[in-house]
Amino acid sequence: MRRGRFLGRLRRDFENWGDPVSRDLGASGELFVARLRLVLVLVLGLIPLKSVAADPREVDNWIGLGSVAVALVVSLAFLSLARRPEPPAWLGFATSQFDVAVISLGSLGFLLTGSPVTTTNSLVHYTIYFVALGGTCLRYDPRLCLAAGAAALVEHGALVLYIGLTIPAERLVSPLYGAFEWDNQIGRLQLLVVATALNTAIVVRSRRFWLGSMRDRLTGLFNRGFFDESLLRLLESRRRSRLPFALALVDLDHFKSINDRFGHATGDEALRHAARRMQEAFRGKDCVARFGGEEFATLLLDLDGRTASARLDAWRGSLAAEHREPPITASVGVAAYPADGDTPDALLAVADRRLYAAKQGGRDRVNAEA
Repeated sequence: MRRGRFLGRLRRDFENWGDPVSRDLGASGELFVARLRLVLVLVLGLIPLKSVAADPREVDNWIGLGSVAVALVVSLAFLSLARRPEPPAWLGFATSQFDVAVISLGSLGFLLTGSPVTTTNSLVHYTIYFVALGGTCLRYDPRLCLAAGAAALVEHGALVLYIGLTIPAERLVSPLYGAFEWDNQIGRLQLLVVATALNTAIVVRSRRFWLGSMRDRLTGLFNRGFFDESLLRLLESRRRSRLPFALALVDLDHFKSINDRFGHATGDEALRHAARRMQEAFRGKDCVARFGGEEFATLLLDLDGRTASARLDAWRGSLAAEHREPPITASVGVAAYPADGDTPDALLAVADRRLYAAKQGGRDRVNAEA
C-alpha cells in the first residue's frame, strides 16, 4: 500500500513537471552550468595547447586541440542559449547529454590510441561521470537526471563490453592501471545506477519542499510571496524580450455573505472549488496564486490584454453557470504588459483599479479597460 502511494506521488511529480518554480530554477541552474562548462573547457584546453607547442609534429596533440576547440564552440553556443530570457525547453536535455558524451568520447579516445585498460580502469576519468551527473541536479528536473544517468550507463557499459569481449587478455594489463576485471567493471556500472537514483531522489524531494513552502495550504495555489517573486522575475526577462503578458486580480463576489449564511467551512470549500477551476483553466506557463482572503492573482504569459480577458471571461462564465449552492461568481481586473505599466506596482495598481470598477459596475464581469 505504501509502495503504491509512493509510486503514485512519483508518477505525479514527473507528469506535473514544468511548473513555474521548476522552470525558473532550471533556467538559472542551466546558466550556472553553462558558465562553469565554459571555464572548464578553457582550463582543460591549456593541456593540448601546451602539448602542441612542445611537439607540433605529433598528430594526437592536434587531435586533442581540435577536440577542445569543438567543445569550446559548443559551450559558447550553449551559454548563448542559456542566457536567453526564455531558454529552449530542450536545452537541459541537450547539454546534460553533451556533458556525458564528452566523457565517453574521451574514454573512446583512450581505446583508439591503444590504451583499453585506461578506458576501463582510469579512476580519475571515470569519476568525471559523477561530476556530470551531479550537474544534472542543478537543472531541477528528475527526467534529466534519469536520462543522463542512462546515457552514462549505456555509453560506458558499451565500452566495457567491447573491451572485455574483444580485446585479448594479454593486452588488458597495465603497469599503471592494473588488470581488467569483470567484478570491478560491474561494480562501477552499479555505482552509476546508484548515483542516478540518488540525484533523481534529491531533485524530487527538493521540489516537494520548495512547492510546499510556496503553496497556500487551503487552496493548493501558489501563495502571495511566490506570486510577487514570479512577477519580478517575469518583468526582468520581458524587459529584454518585450513579449506581452497579462496580470489579473480575481475577487469572489459577496464572499462575506457566503461565510455569514453558510458558515466558514462552506466558505473554505467555495475557495477551494474556485481555485480548482482556475488551475484547470490556466495551466502550463501561467501562474495562479491566492493573493489574500477571497482574492486570486494570475500571470498569463504571451497574451495581450484582449486575449487574456477573453480567457478570463470564459472561466468566469463557466464558474457562474455552475448549478451549486451557494453560487459562486467572480469579478476580474486585468492589466497588460507593457501597455499598462512595466513595474510590479504599476501593473498591480491598474489591475486593482479595474477590479474595483468591475465590482462597482455590477460584479460578475471582467474589466480590462476602465
